[in-house]
Amino acid sequence: MSAYKMETAPFDPRFPNQNVTRYCYQSYIDYQRCVKKRGEDFAPCNYFKKVYKSMCPNAWIEKWDDQRESGTFPGRI
Repeated sequence: MSAYKMETAPFDPRFPNQNVTRYCYQSYIDYQRCVKKRGEDFAPCNYFKKVYKSMCPNAWIEKWDDQRESGTFPGRI
């Protein structure tokens, strides 16, 4: 049996509706900002990563990663 525990993102009062698009996008940005400011080794950043990885479609994450690498990402990080 695996020791891995499956979890979903917890409720966030900033996003009370069932549409999770904004929650997904904001969590992605929050993670990138956290890593930029604190570094990838700062454990609390992983909260945001866990949320966006569970809420966002993989295609969106790949697109945003590509946009960040090319300097065309529309959000402020």
